Amino acid sequence: MAKKQLKIKLLPNGEIQMQTVGVKGKKCLDYVEMLKVLADARIEKQELTSEYYEEEEVTYNNEVQDIQY
Repeated sequence: MAKKQLKIKLLPNGEIQMQTVGVKGKKCLDYVEMLKVLADARIEKQELTSEYYEEEEVTYNNEVQDIQY
């Protein structure tokens, strides 16, 4: 599984630039929303990379655990 990264650049004029790396599909938009809330920011411009159009990687944990009370 690829390492997921969130690259954030703070510019002298107060602008915030953000790029997700290793996040495929629409999941990257969750990171955008998170940054909006944390930085109390609004989105002026959004560019989608090729990763946005790739399939999301879904992992299922089918492990069954015996829970005793």
